[in-house]
Amino acid sequence: MIRISFEISDESFEEIKELVKDFEKDGFTEEDAYRAIFEMGIKAYQIERNNPNEDDLRRQLITLASKYSAMKFKNFQLMRDNQTLEIRLKGYESENRYLKGVLGIRVDGK
Repeated sequence: MIRISFEISDESFEEIKELVKDFEKDGFTEEDAYRAIFEMGIKAYQIERNNPNEDDLRRQLITLASKYSAMKFKNFQLMRDNQTLEIRLKGYESENRYLKGVLGIRVDGK
């Protein structure tokens, strides 16, 4: 991985911070949000440079938006699954502590 550093205007930074907030609402970390914004900017520039036709740009935008929506939904499903697994793990850990207590096995330094 490469670290990039550069200066931008205050106005651009404020716009980026607003985008980061939107990404965070979708479950992104701040670092991942900045990375996604940067990478999306690169892709947008490449699309514009390689496809000056406005109709092509619209089609590609729709395609990218649908891919983003699908990824966002998949992220939601994975977060929900993760929460379920965390709850089950806590239950199993509690059951394990209880059974160790019943069997007289020393638990957590007792």
